[in-house]
Amino acid sequence: MLYGAAMENGSKAEYRIQVDQLRPGVFIRLERTSWFDHPFLFSNFKIKDQEQIALIKRLGIAHVICIPEKSDVLPASALAKNAEPEPAGPEKELSQEAIDHLWEIKRERARRLKEKKERIARCEKRFNACIKSFNSILSKILGGNIESLGEAVAFVGRLSDYFVADRESTLHLMNVMDKGEATYSHPMNVAVLSMMVGRETGMSADELTTLGLSALFHDIGKEQIDKRVIKKRDRTRAEEDVLRQHPVLGARLLLDVDIFPKTVARVVAQHHERMDGSGYPSGLKGEAIDRMARVVAIADAYDNHCNHAVPRESLTPYLALSYMFGQQKTVFDVEILALFIRCLGVYPPGTVVELSNGEIGMVMAVNPKNQLNPSVMLYDPAVPKKEALIVDLADEPDLRVEKSIRLAQLSREAHDYLSPRSRITYYVDPS
Repeated sequence: MLYGAAMENGSKAEYRIQVDQLRPGVFIRLERTSWFDHPFLFSNFKIKDQEQIALIKRLGIAHVICIPEKSDVLPASALAKNAEPEPAGPEKELSQEAIDHLWEIKRERARRLKEKKERIARCEKRFNACIKSFNSILSKILGGNIESLGEAVAFVGRLSDYFVADRESTLHLMNVMDKGEATYSHPMNVAVLSMMVGRETGMSADELTTLGLSALFHDIGKEQIDKRVIKKRDRTRAEEDVLRQHPVLGARLLLDVDIFPKTVARVVAQHHERMDGSGYPSGLKGEAIDRMARVVAIADAYDNHCNHAVPRESLTPYLALSYMFGQQKTVFDVEILALFIRCLGVYPPGTVVELSNGEIGMVMAVNPKNQLNPSVMLYDPAVPKKEALIVDLADEPDLRVEKSIRLAQLSREAHDYLSPRSRITYYVDPS
């Protein structure tokens, strides 16, 4: 017998058992059962009480898969021969009202997911429209158009209204986008991330506008550098020196246009300076660096980590924040970096994670008061992705995030299922 062999060999292998063997503490997986045929939130779960066992029997399920390594106890017949089995206690039936409540929880999770995906779809549409507007404004600024400042200020206001206010949807777009797609825009990412943090620090509306303008045009100096040098991966020392001049070139360009506040040019000039003096072009240290430049530096580095020019070297949002806080703490303003992490969450939206029950999912929302327990959309090929389950880990004491997973580690099916942007209109039900 498979189960007997597994236990005699001390194996942690999964094995099939009869439902009559179940008792609280056994971790199981429902087999050959459609997600729609039972009211449980998961197909994998730990038995909590006799009511759950009674419900499984009521559903007509005769066998389940036992997962020993995740169980607190073994199934009843797997106890040692000489041990006295624990009394199972009277079998209790769940009332129909209680079962209906479980189904309602399932439907509510599906409804919440649909709303989130609809918001993300609207956010993406606005993001694409803003990219076109930004490219037009940038062309006017490079041409010395004096009216472009007003357009740029209004544009920053739209970024704040559309994206800073809807942090959750925007972070999704930033964290799962493909650099080959139209939605990716490094300047806009840096501007929105910077304003998110600026708002967290208590900046005034005027300060946020200045910060947004500075972040939006932080790399404008690259417009004056040969594109072949910018795109080149193995640059010579001389070419690297040329590229390192882009902060100075950008600041000079903005001063020559003479339509932007002087603060904007200063932030552009300093966005690659570092707190320990290791930055460029001037090697400034600590408080000598403009505070807004310190914000932009963090947002710029984060987006570059998550959206690396070489895709396979991109980090997940979680790993990017871990690297910045663990390995780059000396080069960034620690107070602002802590605010940045608090703003995005330990597991920012878009982060793919493995849960303690083995399920794979993507973080959909962050709980500011409980950042280790975000809301996660689960990957389950048995469930249509338009009805995928969202689990709030704060409501599930038996579940936790085990680790972050790179998108590249996912199967194509899991990637397409979890990605909130992959052909998003396909699974936003117009009805």
